[in-house]
Amino acid sequence: MKAAKIQFRRVVGEALLIFASVFIAIWLESAWQDHEDITEARVALGQLLGELRADQAFQKRVKESQMAFRERNEIILSWLADPESPPSDSVQDAFENYSHGITIWPRRAAWTTMVAAGQLGLINDKSLVASLGNFYEHKQRRLEYNQRIYDESVELLTRGSIPGIWDFRRRRLMTSDYERIEVFRGKIRNINDWNRWYLNYIAEYATDLSNQIHDVEQYLQPYGYAVALDNTTS
Repeated sequence: MKAAKIQFRRVVGEALLIFASVFIAIWLESAWQDHEDITEARVALGQLLGELRADQAFQKRVKESQMAFRERNEIILSWLADPESPPSDSVQDAFENYSHGITIWPRRAAWTTMVAAGQLGLINDKSLVASLGNFYEHKQRRLEYNQRIYDESVELLTRGSIPGIWDFRRRRLMTSDYERIEVFRGKIRNINDWNRWYLNYIAEYATDLSNQIHDVEQYLQPYGYAVALDNTTS
């Protein structure tokens, strides 16, 4: 009887040991998986930081392009105030090179991937997540919506109105009708107003972009990602 009790205790002890070992193994595996998931989320955030930096560099090119477009508009507007005078070389060049250049279409691949993978919940700075959400889903969407209207308006002017009034071969207006010229001048003025709005908006966007970059860098700094991505520009 005594031997049977000892045997029973041994079996129970071994069973408890096995159960404890399995539980600890499962717990360790779960903890390791959580660690891996958090690490992957930080890597994804590092990729997002790289895209933000690339957008920041591109935004500077966009500003230069839009400033050049504004100059072409103002040259044309100034001449159209007295269109009976011969168009100068600068006016002719403004017509022949009429294009609003490049606009910003922000990179969203890293953000979209993080949302789809559910990785935002693994970022323990909830204020950062909320700020990024507002930036991508509100500010960027608003930029893209208004910018699309801007692009379409310029395209209509470039493909429709300008060829209908400017003779590219002879490099002069195709009409001397005052009303037609004034209508066309009004369209150029409207586009110039759009351009002024766009320049102001991308200046605000540049500030928002810098703030997001700073906040993400601050979050990633302890993990080394921000340092590794310092030279990312595209």
